[in-house]
Amino acid sequence: MSYDGDTRTVLMFSGVRGDGSPPLADTWNWDGCKWSQEHPASSPAGRSFGAMTYDPGHQVVVLFGGGAANSDPGRNDTWLWNGRDWSQQHPATSPPIMADATLEYDRANRLVTLIGQSLRPADATVTWTWNGQTWSQRHPAHPPPARSGPGVAYGAKSGILYFGGKPGEAGALNDSWAWDGTDWTALHPPTSPLGGYARMAHEDSRNDVILLEADGTWSWDGKTWAQRPGASPPFEYFRSIAADQAHAKVVVFGGKSMQTNVGTDEVWIWDGTTWSQA
Repeated sequence: MSYDGDTRTVLMFSGVRGDGSPPLADTWNWDGCKWSQEHPASSPAGRSFGAMTYDPGHQVVVLFGGGAANSDPGRNDTWLWNGRDWSQQHPATSPPIMADATLEYDRANRLVTLIGQSLRPADATVTWTWNGQTWSQRHPAHPPPARSGPGVAYGAKSGILYFGGKPGEAGALNDSWAWDGTDWTALHPPTSPLGGYARMAHEDSRNDVILLEADGTWSWDGKTWAQRPGASPPFEYFRSIAADQAHAKVVVFGGKSMQTNVGTDEVWIWDGTTWSQA
């Protein structure tokens, strides 16, 4: 899920129901009140865990890869959404299939940045950038340790911020990292969230970054994390999150219940102070 600055809506593509059926291949947008299905002439194959972000320099949404071992094949294809249709790209260089891929636009360096977990060699965090035509692998001296389920968002005060996740089947990470376009830097804030699976989004007008995880909602001010008072949406695996910049809100959709293992189609909205279910 990603904000689409061209249509000023939140774009969602594909996903799984969680009932063992094949991935969906539908495209929807959220206008701040309701979902509307798009019917493009061309469309990527359905997938789970596709990574998406808006590229304002080229006024398109970028989709890369996806797939999961227990539901659908891994992919390393690149597609662009122009507000009306999808088009597959055939760059000279592409990242390999990877796990837990996340995409974020680096406003300072004007590049779409891909962070994921390499499958060969295993247990390595890799970083690639997209310039609108092709992918380039970056070789930072200090990559974050490998993990699953991290949160990522661009923060105007930190660059791309990378947080948390799980190092394996057990345990949780609550480390914070920043990408400056060349290298990763481990941050050492005085206060940090619990850690583990996390979802993050950038807020322009209020908080630099907002984070949703098992112990509630947190905000990042460029130096430290602060837990926000009030109730948060129930924590669920595999939620999608995006900043709805047109309405100055954050949208959270779907997920899989930790208690029942059943998927949900809930929509939650963060207005900078409180969460409400749409």
